[in-house]
Amino acid sequence: MNGTIKPAGNQVDRPADKLLHSGNSGFIISRYAHFKPGHEQEGINFVSEVLKHMNKADLNGMTFFFFQEAFGDQAKHHWFINMKNPMDYATSLEMVDHDETTRILLNDDVVADDRGFGNWGNAVVQGSITEHILVPQHGLDYGPDDDTDDTWVPAAWRQTAVPKEEQLNTANAPLLVHRVAYARHSTRKEARYYAFAWQNYVNENLRGKVTSYLYEETFGAMDRLHMMIHLSSYEAWEELRNLPDRDPEFRKLLDRQMISPEKGGGTGADAFVPGGVTDTFLVPRQF
Repeated sequence: MNGTIKPAGNQVDRPADKLLHSGNSGFIISRYAHFKPGHEQEGINFVSEVLKHMNKADLNGMTFFFFQEAFGDQAKHHWFINMKNPMDYATSLEMVDHDETTRILLNDDVVADDRGFGNWGNAVVQGSITEHILVPQHGLDYGPDDDTDDTWVPAAWRQTAVPKEEQLNTANAPLLVHRVAYARHSTRKEARYYAFAWQNYVNENLRGKVTSYLYEETFGAMDRLHMMIHLSSYEAWEELRNLPDRDPEFRKLLDRQMISPEKGGGTGADAFVPGGVTDTFLVPRQF
């Protein structure tokens, strides 16, 4: 495990088994925002304080993690709000409206500008706050058929036969790749099967180094799929990238014809919109 980057679980003063994360949540809000030039540190400090406060609250286990891009837009910051079900979000909104400390944090004069001081919104580029709702892809899981997770849909940890205690997730992995892929509508089912087959092979053959989970975007763009690829180290990412060249069986998976001739044929990759797959490399914000 990477010894220099602390996983996001360290952002929360709670035992590991009390954290919700990418593996055991049923409903995740992926949120990002751009901070204005000259206000990055103020924005980071503000979000850090708010998330620390929210993580101390009793919100049915709701857990907030804060990430930044390792390579890419350094003004763009990401946080993941992990919940069991959508109703938990209503509980958090109730807290925002009625908790005195939260109201002070949201309304306090914390950001300097040319006119003196203003609230936290002055640190953010107007219109840049964006949210996507991620729900674990269900109907393709290997895990035991029970409801012990008490989640809206089966949690993502069930998507792999790798034992739960050996899986990486947003709480215990020092590095994360958030992959977004647009499936062609005509091959939306094939895209999901291919993504699931891809991650199943990776999870089994890079056990302890890489764990991938598949999500679908709910209340957003149809057939925009998300993968959370959790890494034990940067070396694990390089090993994953080189897998097609060194593993003939993985190469066979990539070359397998997964689209029927009636739909034009093609491999699993052909089920996606050309150029429609993007990766964002994230590291937990080090508090």
